[in-house]
Amino acid sequence: MVKEIYLEMESLYRILIVDDDYETRNLLDVFMTSKGYICEMASDGEEALEKASKTSFTAVITDVKMAKMDGITLTRELLKHYPGISVMVMTAFSAEFSEEDAINAGASDFITKPFSLSEFAARFSKMIRDIKQIDVLKDLAHLDVLTGLPNRKLFFDRLTQSIESANRYEHMLGLIFLDLDNFKSVNDTLGHDMGDILLKETSLRLMDCVRGSDTVARMGGDEFTIILTKIVKPKGAAVVAQRIVESLSKVFLLGDNECTVSASVGISLYPSDGNDPTTLLKNADTAMYRVKQHGKNGYQFFGDENPDVGKSSREGAR
Repeated sequence: MVKEIYLEMESLYRILIVDDDYETRNLLDVFMTSKGYICEMASDGEEALEKASKTSFTAVITDVKMAKMDGITLTRELLKHYPGISVMVMTAFSAEFSEEDAINAGASDFITKPFSLSEFAARFSKMIRDIKQIDVLKDLAHLDVLTGLPNRKLFFDRLTQSIESANRYEHMLGLIFLDLDNFKSVNDTLGHDMGDILLKETSLRLMDCVRGSDTVARMGGDEFTIILTKIVKPKGAAVVAQRIVESLSKVFLLGDNECTVSASVGISLYPSDGNDPTTLLKNADTAMYRVKQHGKNGYQFFGDENPDVGKSSREGAR
């Protein structure tokens, strides 16, 4: 299973091979492709920079001695414009260019020609493992530790991207803000461990209520947000909100204890309720608190005057 996961990850990595020798480029291309990597080739540094400006590469394998631009200069240029990229430098001129030159330029590794494919594979695999570890750390920095959902930072990144897409393609976007009703009483009566289980189960039920293209995030405590990336009418958001209310009102099994909670859900829409992340979140939060003020366990759109929980003046206009 672990091997399959690693192979799946490697298939997502795009590698740029830079060498003025066709046979070397072709040999590495065939070898790397057989390992599941997506490869592109360039014959010199200038061509490599042009390709890097159009395609996002995970790593670059470059020769040092090339016309127009040597590999050391290319490495510096790549890292200046694309800081996250990894570079392996290879050369047959070890007396002219040292490993220290490559490392000082920012290369992740250095290999001297001629080399065997087994030696190359071992050193390149080590570089990829380092990349994977960095990727894992980046993912952890954007995920909620308890539930595994996107955290507040990643939520704002996703919402910003979704607004840009909605603006570009002129479609509606929905933002849901929800809070578990009386969550504190669960912690007080059953303990924080059971409260954590409740939050984990809540996240799973929320994921079941949305599409794969939507984003469920935990903002902190018992507050969650959902980005409905594309909806045709407000009714689309109302359908999801009602689904959430019904799902979270069902009994939770927390260890040996049965627990029943409910949710207060607020909804804001782009562009009618705001055209930036902060405004949309604030308005969805306002709608959610209005639900709490009028009985909890329901949903409401921002700006609705109807105080009935779970009902909306917009529903009749859909």
